[in-house]
Amino acid sequence: MSELEAGKTYKITNVKAGTALDLSGTDNSSVIGWTSHDGANQKWLLGRIGNQWTFRNVGNGRYLGLSGHPNDGTPLVAVDDFFKWDIYRDDNDGNVYRIFVPDHPTPINVDLSDHGNANPGTPITLWGKWEGKHQTWRFQEV
Repeated sequence: MSELEAGKTYKITNVKAGTALDLSGTDNSSVIGWTSHDGANQKWLLGRIGNQWTFRNVGNGRYLGLSGHPNDGTPLVAVDDFFKWDIYRDDNDGNVYRIFVPDHPTPINVDLSDHGNANPGTPITLWGKWEGKHQTWRFQEV
């Protein structure tokens, strides 16, 4: 598997559910799991700042960020200013990735809610790292 590259655009899908990281077309703010399609709201341009990453939505130009402080259950939303993330290969499957909040006292990462519920519209939130596949993501260059 090739390495992720800044300046390239990716579709990001949840390993367990197969749903895509989607900027909601309803409010252009909520980040949810949704059935994969070719819309710009499911395409994310990766940027690099030092050793950390930014995700910019192709559909509206806003960044992947948080609604509140980084805790279990904090929803992901689109924000105007970039938010920096750490991206690491999963310890158990080197073909997929985990997306972490940097410098958090405990490892907290991006999680498809409800243990990876595949229903369209399932919120994508933060949650403490554990071995669930709903916390792992595939990056497909588009």
